[in-house]
Amino acid sequence: MRILPFRGYRYNPSRVPNLDDVISLPYDQFKGSRDDRFHQRHPFNIAHLIMNPETGEDSPSWNRYTRSKVLLDQWMEESIFLQDEQPSLYPYFQDFPQAGGSPLTRKGFIALGEVTDYSQRIVRPHERTMAKPKQDRLELLRSTRVDSGIIFVLYSDPEGEIEALLDEVTGPPPAMTAAGPDRMSNRLWQVSDPPVIARIQRAMQDKPVIIADGHHRYEVAVEFSREAMRHRSEDPAWENYRFKLFSFVRLESPAIAILPIHRILRHLEGFEPSRFLQQLESFFSIEATEVAGGVPPGKLEELLQRMRLQQTAGHGAMGVYLPGLKRLALLTFRDESARNLDWPADKSETWRQLDVSILQVAILDGILNLGERELAQGDFVEYVSEAREAILKAEDASCQCVILLNPTPMKQVEAVVEAGDLLPQKTTHFHPKLMEGLVFAKHL
Repeated sequence: MRILPFRGYRYNPSRVPNLDDVISLPYDQFKGSRDDRFHQRHPFNIAHLIMNPETGEDSPSWNRYTRSKVLLDQWMEESIFLQDEQPSLYPYFQDFPQAGGSPLTRKGFIALGEVTDYSQRIVRPHERTMAKPKQDRLELLRSTRVDSGIIFVLYSDPEGEIEALLDEVTGPPPAMTAAGPDRMSNRLWQVSDPPVIARIQRAMQDKPVIIADGHHRYEVAVEFSREAMRHRSEDPAWENYRFKLFSFVRLESPAIAILPIHRILRHLEGFEPSRFLQQLESFFSIEATEVAGGVPPGKLEELLQRMRLQQTAGHGAMGVYLPGLKRLALLTFRDESARNLDWPADKSETWRQLDVSILQVAILDGILNLGERELAQGDFVEYVSEAREAILKAEDASCQCVILLNPTPMKQVEAVVEAGDLLPQKTTHFHPKLMEGLVFAKHL
C-alpha cells in the first residue's frame, strides 16, 4: 500500500491540558447520535464534531453536519487545535488488560493510505456495509472536510520489521497520552525524520491490508476521493483526499484481540423454547443444564470454557440460554450436519467452518427464518460482546433466547478474506477500539 506522512492536527496542550477529557470512541460505538460519556465530559470533546446530536429543528441548511462545521471553524480560530509543522507519521500504541493475564500493547502507526477499489485487492474488506451510516459519514466529510475517523487495518509482517522500527523511534516519551475506556491507555508519538518515514514507506509499498474496523469509513473515503478529483483544478489540495487516515497494525501481533459478539433474540413470533431445543438436535449434540434460579457466574464460565475447548479441537460450538425453559446448553456442531445444510452457493469451505456461519445458516435462517432482510430490520437480534451482560439482559421479558459465541480466531478471519469472502455481519469485535481526537487530517 502507498502511504504518506501528513501534517496532523492535534489538541493544543495550552488549551486542553488533559487529553483524557477530549478523546472519544468512534461514531459507530455510540447508541444513537449521542454518548454522554464523551459529550458531557468536556465542551471541546471531539464527539461534538464527529457526532453532533440531532435536534427537532434540523433543516437542510442547519443540521448536525453544518453545526459540526461551525464548531470546527470556531475551535480552529480559538487555537483549540494546532497543525504540526512537519509531515509526520504517528506511532500509536494502545495498552490494555487481558483477562487473567498481563497487559498487552498493540503497536501501530497512523499515516495516510491511498484509497483504491476493493477489486484491486490492496485494501481487503471482511464485512458488508449499510447505506445509512455511509451516507451519514459522507455528509459530515463533505461539510467539514476533516479526516478524523481512523481506519484500523492489518498488514502482514512475519519478521516484524516495521514493528521493530517503531520500537526504535518510540524510545523517547510520547508526544501525547490519554486514558480510554475499559482501563485502556493511548500513547502517540510524532515521527518527522524523512529517512525513518522512507523506510516505513518502502516496507509497506507491496503490502495489502485487511480492514479490521472502519469499513463504512473506508467506502466513504473512496466515494469522497472521486468527488475530490472533480475539484482538483480549483485547488491542488483536493488531490490529498485520494488518501485516508489509517492505523496500521501487524497482523501477526500477539496483541490482536477479537471479542465474541453474542446474540439476544427477541420478539420472534411463535417461538417455543421446547420445540426450538428439539430442532437444534438436527444439527448439534446438546448438553443441557437446568438453571432454575438464573445463571450463576460459575456455570456461565464453565460453559464458555467448554466452548473454547471444542473450538480448539476443531469443532463448531456455541452456547444457548433459554430463560423460558431455565436451560443453559452447550451446542457442538456435528460434522455430518454440514452435508444437510443449504449453504450459500457462493461461499467457500473456509466460510462454512465459521461458528457465525453455522449459526446463520443452521439456526437463524434454517430454524428461525431470520434471513438477511429480517436481521437488517434490527427488531429481532441484539448484539452484545460481554457474555455476562447478555445473560443479564435475558431477565427482560422480551428475551426469548441468548446465543453465546466463541471469538472468531484471527487465522479464520484472514483465511476467509484471502478466499475473497465476506464474514457474516457482526462476526468480529476488535478490541480495543481506536480513539478519535488524538490526531486528524484536514487538507482544505
